[in-house]
Amino acid sequence: MKHGSQGPTRRSILVNGVRLSALGALAPHAFTGPGRGDGAQDDRVLVVLQLTGGNDGLNTVAPHGQDAYYRLRPTLAHAPKSVHRLDEQVGLHPGLGRLAGLAKDGLLTVVHGVGHPAGDRSHFRSLEIWHTAEPYAPVGRVGWLGNLADQLLARDPGSLPALSVGGRSSSLSMRGARATPPVVPDDRGFKLSHVSRQIGKERGRIAQARAGAPSELDFMRRTARIAYDAAERMSAITAQEPAVEYPNTSLGKELRLVAQLVRGGFGTRIFHVSFGGFDTHASQESVHGALLGRVDAALGAFQRDLVAAGLHERVTTLVFSEFGRRARENGSRGTDHGKGAPVLLLGGALPGGQLGRVPDLARLDDGDVPVDVDFRGVYRQLEEDWLGLKSFSKQRIDAPRLFG
Repeated sequence: MKHGSQGPTRRSILVNGVRLSALGALAPHAFTGPGRGDGAQDDRVLVVLQLTGGNDGLNTVAPHGQDAYYRLRPTLAHAPKSVHRLDEQVGLHPGLGRLAGLAKDGLLTVVHGVGHPAGDRSHFRSLEIWHTAEPYAPVGRVGWLGNLADQLLARDPGSLPALSVGGRSSSLSMRGARATPPVVPDDRGFKLSHVSRQIGKERGRIAQARAGAPSELDFMRRTARIAYDAAERMSAITAQEPAVEYPNTSLGKELRLVAQLVRGGFGTRIFHVSFGGFDTHASQESVHGALLGRVDAALGAFQRDLVAAGLHERVTTLVFSEFGRRARENGSRGTDHGKGAPVLLLGGALPGGQLGRVPDLARLDDGDVPVDVDFRGVYRQLEEDWLGLKSFSKQRIDAPRLFG
């Protein structure tokens, strides 16, 4: 069993690639797999992909039918013939060909002009707002996805309701009041066949910890047992090859793992994945194109994998960034921090097409794409209508209808 330089604590334990943080609420129970609820929504899955850095929404979903787009972006605007047209006014970035194919199949939904009313251009503050769904309140210790994980855990105390895939630490959005979901740095954490003897030895040592041991040791013993049980189940599931080929990138591997766990019936209902580099203040065209190309390849494979497995109506994926970019390009052939931007949603239960108003670039909000849709309205539908849980936001805010 590995642990950090300061020793294992209640806050973080790493067992064979699975980082369990603050899992005291889980420790008394063995991992049981899928939840035991009886509702129609109990098998639905939410995947959240965070594009960190402030993705340029205007070049991701380009308003190619507006003359103002070309006046504001003389070097960055995409030519009308280069975009993947959603209609005569709007088209996807030239590098999003796979997502364009999903759009034709009704599996991609674009919601225009999404953001938060506070409109903060700080990366850190904007992420706090998106993670906690609280634009005006001081930063709390519970995130909107952590709140959902808490509710699922209360229904089935032996479950593993949420999982962060990629990275080394969980985002604020995943922190719950009772427990913070585990972090799986990458898919190597599940390859246990080569270390089975070591695992058996460690598991035996942990299991033999004497009754009545200090609470910290007891916590470690119980938490590690959960991690080993979960890791073995994950290892068996991820040994199955997907039906489609994924790109050999970090994002491709992470989404491949998510699809494997869903397809294998692992039982986790909420997944969080992040992909960074979108703070494109200079030389945006090549950098942004390369980033979106990776997103397109990974998301395209992920969604096609779900379709091949007949799971595309059970899984909804939200793709968001902390803010959009300014409408006018800057002097470095890049764009600066802005406000409103589109969010993308993938899945067979969604309506497909475009929702909300396409931004009118002749009527900007102090040079920014205005926020027409409060992101909390999107969250509420994912929380209540999709997962059947209570919304984290204290206010009931409407947004274009996503389900039903």
